[in-house]
Amino acid sequence: MLKRLRTAHPILYCILSEVLFLGSMVLFSLLATIGLAAAGADFDTMDGYLLGSVQEAVGLAVALLLLARTGRLDLLHRRGCGFLNGMLVGMYPLFFIGYTTVGTLAFDRPDTPLLPLPRILTFMLNMILVGVAEELVFRGIIAQTLLERYGTARAGVWKACLVSGVLFGAAHLSNLLGSEAFGVLMQCVFAASLGVMLAAIYFRTGNLWVTVFLHGAMDISSMLIGGLYGTTTVAEAVSGYDASRLLSVAVYLIPTLFLLRKKKLPEVQLYWGGIVKKLRLADKNLLAICRAIWYTVSVTVVRGWEYARFWENRFPPLCHRQINYLKEVLYYE
Repeated sequence: MLKRLRTAHPILYCILSEVLFLGSMVLFSLLATIGLAAAGADFDTMDGYLLGSVQEAVGLAVALLLLARTGRLDLLHRRGCGFLNGMLVGMYPLFFIGYTTVGTLAFDRPDTPLLPLPRILTFMLNMILVGVAEELVFRGIIAQTLLERYGTARAGVWKACLVSGVLFGAAHLSNLLGSEAFGVLMQCVFAASLGVMLAAIYFRTGNLWVTVFLHGAMDISSMLIGGLYGTTTVAEAVSGYDASRLLSVAVYLIPTLFLLRKKKLPEVQLYWGGIVKKLRLADKNLLAICRAIWYTVSVTVVRGWEYARFWENRFPPLCHRQINYLKEVLYYE
């Protein structure tokens, strides 16, 4: 059913995939909170990143299930241009990650000691799982489905990037459950622009693991101080986002213009053109079948009308009731 939905209604399939992904994690978080509260757990001392890791693992399982049910698990093995060459395509976000990490460690380190090693490791695991799960859903499932829908021409690639970016930004509305509304709104805006850039990198490289690495590294660098020193949580960080985050729209969209410049579009067509052509051929075959069915039905109706006139002219008394009934069925007067 999911495979048919993906082919017939790709936009609806993308929205459904996002709802299933987010809904599974929200439901798990709710059930886990109720269960821990019933067990008398102390939420102040609990490792939130460990719980977040399990939550992301649930979302990852849903993403893998969607890929398996639609026959798309092969994208996990798709090499594209290769991982190292993909890092060259993603050089701008890679430089941005390095710059943010060095600047944070140089100027924002608090005087408090580092967290214990197990807490740091669960922080790293949580951020890595966020990158894997969200890239599988928003690039591997949603962006690729949209590219197959819109095609590998320049307009089609841009449509796929923009729509998948909007859906990626909208997914962060789920943070309203624990963060301030204005901060979540700012996060949605810059996440949408980031999603556009990551989709462009995915289309240019044909390798999902490139964007998985970049996404995970971005999340680690953005929460580095909180993860190493425990000074802030993800919910508190999101609540602190202000209007300056709107600058990130330009920070992410300007490189996207460079990534999807006309000279580089053949790379997108190299990695994705074959898949789109197969789908377009399947659509043409389906259209040909529909035309054949319509032609067969039309000829049958016309021939039935002609035969009714033929028998009525030659044998008026014979089978009079049957002929009138046939004319009524064929709307013949």
